[in-house]
Amino acid sequence: MTAATAPAINIANDYRSLTIIYWQKLVREGVPKKEAQMIAKAIAKFELFAQSPSQEHKQIISRFSALLCRAQLWRSDLLL
Repeated sequence: MTAATAPAINIANDYRSLTIIYWQKLVREGVPKKEAQMIAKAIAKFELFAQSPSQEHKQIISRFSALLCRAQLWRSDLLL
């Protein structure tokens, strides 16, 4: 592994870890597993890469917004 690939691996690990943690929180609050996975990935990408969710993801996030709040995963800029 070169020094240049180390940051990329760390970011990939961070993304994976955040996605798993967020998925667990969402499922615990009652979001169906499939939707929880989509939302968890979208929020992790939003946080790590400043990537806005797709329209499809925004619709799902909006549909489960109350549960995102209960899971403490709501981000005010998610739906902009």
